[in-house]
Amino acid sequence: MTRSERLGWIVWMRDYAATANRFLCEEPISVLAEAEQELLAIKAALYARALTLFEGALLLIENDRQFDFRIHSRGVIEATIYLIALDRDPSLVQKMKDDDYKSRHSRAALHLDAQSFDLSPEVQKALEDFVAHGNQGAKALQVSTLVEGTDFERLYRTYRDISGDAAHVSISSLSRHYTPNPADGSAKMLLHPELDNVELLLTLTELGISMNIATLALMKVREQTASWQDFQDLLRRYRELVPTQGSESLQGGAD
Repeated sequence: MTRSERLGWIVWMRDYAATANRFLCEEPISVLAEAEQELLAIKAALYARALTLFEGALLLIENDRQFDFRIHSRGVIEATIYLIALDRDPSLVQKMKDDDYKSRHSRAALHLDAQSFDLSPEVQKALEDFVAHGNQGAKALQVSTLVEGTDFERLYRTYRDISGDAAHVSISSLSRHYTPNPADGSAKMLLHPELDNVELLLTLTELGISMNIATLALMKVREQTASWQDFQDLLRRYRELVPTQGSESLQGGAD
């Protein structure tokens, strides 16, 4: 990827972040039903999370921190996956609550079991009472199931790829941080490893399409928005940034 091509992506990300911030500052949406209020609040929070991480990814790529940029983009993709799933099935809200309860219950049990954890009697009692209630049938939510059978399965594949080759501690991710020298058995340690051109373009492409999808998911709850045309222009520019030759393989064969 040339310097000019990378700059084109960075300018697009800056403009997208600015437009998305204006979008979030538009007039509040009036919702009467309590269940719809909760659903909208969670969707809006997911979008705010996606945009927060998107702006963080922008700061990283502006400073040529490519590996960190790839790791950070994973969070944007994850938030978008949840937005897609909520758009398809609003009952996912309860599953998210169950997942959160199960996680808090497990953490509470870990703290109680930690011998070095210094608790006041009040906190000790509160944790014991909470753990005593059990999981209440709550189950952990699997990200892999959220876009299963949809046109967005590619996002989960990318999410897993980034988990395995960058975000998680694995042999694949660690191999980026050293270059072995077979001649003498030594190795050179690498800080802030760069991505190859395909990896960088894939990351930019998936990050960009994730924000476009996330925006569309939130736009569905608005009857109108002053930012519509701006986002249409950004989508057109996004398509121009993605190379035509080989774009099918870069984008997983999905539009």
